[in-house]
Amino acid sequence: MENLQGKMHKTFKGYNSYEIFDADASFIYKIATVVTEKFHFALINSITGFEEVFMDFEKGGIMITLGWDIWSGCFVMAHDNAGDKYIEELGKYLDTHLTLL
Repeated sequence: MENLQGKMHKTFKGYNSYEIFDADASFIYKIATVVTEKFHFALINSITGFEEVFMDFEKGGIMITLGWDIWSGCFVMAHDNAGDKYIEELGKYLDTHLTLL
């Protein structure tokens, strides 16, 4: 996993999504730590299935979702324009810290 790389994408609704395709399911918990400790979002919901894990986080009325599934790898996505800036900031942070996580 030392060669992980993330890429910024747009969701089908046109909001930012940062994806790390080659990350395994356990990597979601490392990103969750960054989301809560560095970006100060609070976990409000999580769903774990056989082939997927999803976690919703909220901060000041802004919700983002962190997830992993067998089709996309690990991703964090915005649900509105207000969340887009946090996904951009998180993506930039992860770009420089992926090998450290």
